[in-house]
Amino acid sequence: MLFKKSPEKFWNLVASKYAASPIPDRPAYETKIKKIKTYLIPDKVVLDIGCGTGTQCSDIADEVKQVIGIDISRKLLAIAEQRKAERKLDNVEFLQTSLFDKRFMPGSFDGVTAFYVLHFFEDVDAVFKRIHDLLKPDGLFISETACIGEKNKIIGKVLRFAGHLGFIPKINLLTTRQLELALEKSGFQLIDKTKFSDSSDAEFTLFAKKVL
Repeated sequence: MLFKKSPEKFWNLVASKYAASPIPDRPAYETKIKKIKTYLIPDKVVLDIGCGTGTQCSDIADEVKQVIGIDISRKLLAIAEQRKAERKLDNVEFLQTSLFDKRFMPGSFDGVTAFYVLHFFEDVDAVFKRIHDLLKPDGLFISETACIGEKNKIIGKVLRFAGHLGFIPKINLLTTRQLELALEKSGFQLIDKTKFSDSSDAEFTLFAKKVL
């Protein structure tokens, strides 16, 4: 099966396996969530891009007014809805849509989060511009990205080639520095940059504020 024209099919296919996979470094994840919560207050509305099974959405829900999680996979979102019901959360909403959904108006959100999804976008500058537009003044953008471009270059090229052929969704070989420059170019100020895990493969979590 090729997924070049429909990455949703890929995520629908792997949804159950993805949902069953444990968080690799639970203590690091919990520390990250605690850190994120320090930036949130009860009257805020947050958009989570590529929310998957909704783990992060649910884990920050008690700190904000509302969390809206979006994803292209209906099967991942079905799992997210089930987990939301189990936790009895009434301020989390899941939508099967994309970041560029025209229903999302400029200045709609106090915060935007994107965990391990930015490398699936070909044009990061366009993504950051859209996020910038969606945020209110001084809005917060928190991201953690698989920066394959600064790891094993051979594996990165293989993954990118596989994406071009359609065996997996297309992958952008990003670097942390590239993301930092794109944030600055789009009108963000980087206010925090933290690795929450000691693992050699750990990525930076970037905290940026809309300043322009």
